[in-house]
Order: sequence, then C-alpha cells, then structure tokens
Amino acid sequence: MADYLDALVTAGLMTKEQAAAAREAAASGGGAKKVGTYTTTQTSATIPNDDALTQKINQVFKEFYGRDANQNELSIYLPQLRDKYKSPDGKSKTTVKTVYNSKGDLVSTDYLTADNLDPKLWLTDQIKTNLVSGKQTVNKLAIPEGPSGKYFTEVKNLAFKNGIMLSDSAATDYANKIVAGTVDDNTVYNSIRESAASAFPRFADKIKAGIDLKTLADPYMQSMSSILEIPYTSIDLFDPTIRNAMGGDYSKTTSTPGMGGVSRGEYTLYDFEKSLRQDSRWQYTNNAREAVSNSALKVLKDFGFQG
Repeated sequence: MADYLDALVTAGLMTKEQAAAAREAAASGGGAKKVGTYTTTQTSATIPNDDALTQKINQVFKEFYGRDANQNELSIYLPQLRDKYKSPDGKSKTTVKTVYNSKGDLVSTDYLTADNLDPKLWLTDQIKTNLVSGKQTVNKLAIPEGPSGKYFTEVKNLAFKNGIMLSDSAATDYANKIVAGTVDDNTVYNSIRESAASAFPRFADKIKAGIDLKTLADPYMQSMSSILEIPYTSIDLFDPTIRNAMGGDYSKTTSTPGMGGVSRGEYTLYDFEKSLRQDSRWQYTNNAREAVSNSALKVLKDFGFQG
C-alpha cells in the first residue's frame, strides 16, 4: 500500500496529505491484502507530471534511437502526451492500473491515458509511423540513429558483398521498416540475394543458399591481383574485369575437330587468367617482362645461341 501511494505522489496524482489520509484509512480497515490486477480510475485536474512523462518518452526513444529525446523532440511530444490525459469533456483524467503479486505486494503501477491506453504504446506508434515515412535523423556518415543504424549497416554490407549497388536512401528505408516491424529482416536480406542471383545467374543457387558473391569471386580477385600486380584491397565486385568474369557471358566457343562446328564450354578460372594476360595492363608487369625474357631465351636456345 505504501509503495502504491508513494508512486501516486511521485507521479503528481496525489498530495502527501492525501496519501497520509489513505494510509490511515487502510490501517483502520484492517482488511486483507489485495492479490491480482486492479484498475482504478481517477478524474482530476492532476495528471502525471512532466518528469514522469519525459521518462516515458525517453524510454521509447532509447528503444528506437538509442538515446534520450532532445529538447526539440520533447517540445513536440510532451504537449501531445499531456493531451492524451484529457477526456472528451476537456477534463484531465488518469487511469491508474496497479498489479499485485500472490503475496499481496504491489508489483507495478501504470498511469494510463484518458482513453485507457499505455502512453508508451501510443508514442511507439508515433515513432513507427515516422520511421516508415522516412522521418529519421542520420549522422554525418548518413547512418540512421539507434537500431535503424544497425540494420542500415547490415543491409549495405550485404548488398556490397553481393555486387549490388544500394543507395543510402534505400538502405535507410529498409532499416526503418525492419525496426518499425512492417517488414521482416530476412525478407529484406532475401530480396537483396535475389537481386544478386538475377545479376549473376551462374552463381544464383549458391547466392540464394547464403554464400556471398564476394566469397565466390575471391579466386578471381586473387588471380587478378597476382597476374596484373594490383593490390588485392583495390579490387572489388564492381571492378569491370571481375564483374564481367562473374556476371558476363559464361560460355566460351571452341572448335570441334572434324565437325566444322563449335561446342560450348564453361568459362573457367583458367580462362579468366588467360584473358588477364591479354589485358593491356599486363604488358607493364614484372610477370610480362619475365615471360618475354623466358620466351626470348627459349628462342635463343632453340637456335643454339645459348648453352
């Protein structure tokens, strides 16, 4: 009982004098402790004070943005939240919901709005609506705040690792909808993989199974780095050479002896490495100079000019 009355005083719903009178009445009654959930309705000019309402607002902001509401945001939501404690006739009204455990001890006290709603749920709906509509604060790197930022990063990384260009705007939209609960995160991830599978059909099954294109392309990137003597870190899935190897025409034409026709064969890593040595950049590498030197030496040997 004392905890319940103290909570009412803290929330500004009862004066200390009223709480003292209530304690006296309870003491003289000598009844059994309440057990279970009880809801009491109070209609008065007193509603939860701004500190209590600010605490509710901050709880929701931490859930969706990872921080407390700033002064500008409080100036928007505090008046709206106060209005939720007014009944249609304009009078202030607070519904107090108290929960007791099996021992009769007070477990929790909630101060519901005039229409019997949890203020946190009302504010959560407002924030979700803002997220879905794209009203979101981003930092200098264009990353959204809070949980949306986490999903933004995951979505961007997944797209990059699968050769898909995804704008910050699209990634933010995906992230906000995941946080707002209007779309499942796996639905977003699968959508990106389907786009990658469509762009790189040779690897479609593996991409859909969860293997990133970057993993599949790694042998090609390693060969390109080695043969053209380019730093591996400067090569990605958007490099035209790698992109053509992974997503271009994957078949090659070969002669069919005795038939006068052609057969189709799969474009292999070996074929890719051969094509790299025909790249204009290869002639300036140490690999090329060594190959030319070895070739010249062989010719000299063939003509008997070298022992």
